[in-house]
Amino acid sequence: MATTTAAIPVRATRSYRPIWAWYAALVVLMAWGLAAWIDELRYGLAATGMRDVVSWGMYIFTFAFFIGLSAGGLIMASSAEVFGIKALKPLSRLGVLSAAACVAVAALMIIPDLGQPFRVGNIFIHPNWTSPLIWDILIITVYFVFSIVDLYVLQRHAAEPSRWKTVARVMAYVGLPTAILLHSVTAWIFGLQIARSWWNTSLMAPLFVVSAVLSGTALVTLLALCAQRFGKVELSQETRKWLRGFIVISLFVDLFFVGADYITVLWGNVPADRSALNLVLPGGPWAWLFWIEWIVGGVIPLAFLLVPRLKKMPGALGLAAFLVIVGVYAFRIELVVLGFVNPLTQFPPGNAVGTYNVQTSSFQLIGRYHPTWVELGIVIGLVALFAALITIGYRALHVMEPSPAAGHRHARMPAETKASS
Repeated sequence: MATTTAAIPVRATRSYRPIWAWYAALVVLMAWGLAAWIDELRYGLAATGMRDVVSWGMYIFTFAFFIGLSAGGLIMASSAEVFGIKALKPLSRLGVLSAAACVAVAALMIIPDLGQPFRVGNIFIHPNWTSPLIWDILIITVYFVFSIVDLYVLQRHAAEPSRWKTVARVMAYVGLPTAILLHSVTAWIFGLQIARSWWNTSLMAPLFVVSAVLSGTALVTLLALCAQRFGKVELSQETRKWLRGFIVISLFVDLFFVGADYITVLWGNVPADRSALNLVLPGGPWAWLFWIEWIVGGVIPLAFLLVPRLKKMPGALGLAAFLVIVGVYAFRIELVVLGFVNPLTQFPPGNAVGTYNVQTSSFQLIGRYHPTWVELGIVIGLVALFAALITIGYRALHVMEPSPAAGHRHARMPAETKASS
């Protein structure tokens, strides 16, 4: 008996130590992000790698990436209710939680890009209603509020299913077009720029929506697998099947849209269009994005999801989901940076960089961009904030119900220890 009593505190310590280590790591990363932001406030945007030629950088393509993750999470959660996909309903609250956390982090990502926080107020004091930016800010605000309300409704529906069933269904029907509109408006910020041929295509909004479904589903898949690994949650084979199907179909459509855009540019062979595409095609200076998007984030995940021998491997679904997210992030970099790296005019002496350095020219014919430690620190700090929001929300709201089978599996070890004692 004494042996059994002594073993209980040891197991409790092991149970709580990892979560506090996780929180400590996130706090350190967020502190690094805060220090980087303070440095930016002190020196201005000159502390970043952005200049006059490349004026959108890591903040914007990470913003677009998180907007996609957010929209995809809500689309998947709403689809479970709208289309009656019972296998995905256990993930509905997790999807909405990830959507709320993603859109909050995406909104915060805009603040360092503006350079000074007080400039945010000018958007509301002097709005330009002909600009897609003000509409994007409005839909982001509405979307965040909707996600919080939707999460509250789903929480009440889980506690009182009969009473909140109708409200939850209405929220799902409203949430699906809202999520699609969110990412469409973000896409139109790029697609309506007539002067920049790399962005000016009607395919931009559909491509953004599909990539949102792809990356959002992959994110919810990773979160669900983490809940199964570290919590008393068991994902059914039917749920895994639907997640795998969502990722495969949306990945095929996403690659088809990107490929269709490439073929259109190559076939038209317009110099202004080709000059941007040539940068990312094999042989170009940004070709690493092409290989990450098509091979690392495309071919390899499809192999792990479709090849019978590979998809039976432990962790195949999680690895495929992670690689898909990496591929979508590479596409966001390709989309944003290449639109600026290839300037609108390329006449000597080039475009003014905006800063002067003795060792280098203050003019550029071709734009150059490398994120500084300030940009990396702020982005990593905000990603850590996202991880903290998800962890706290998951543990506080219990967005996934424990499985009896999983609970029995977790409880088996202490029972056996007690019996052996």
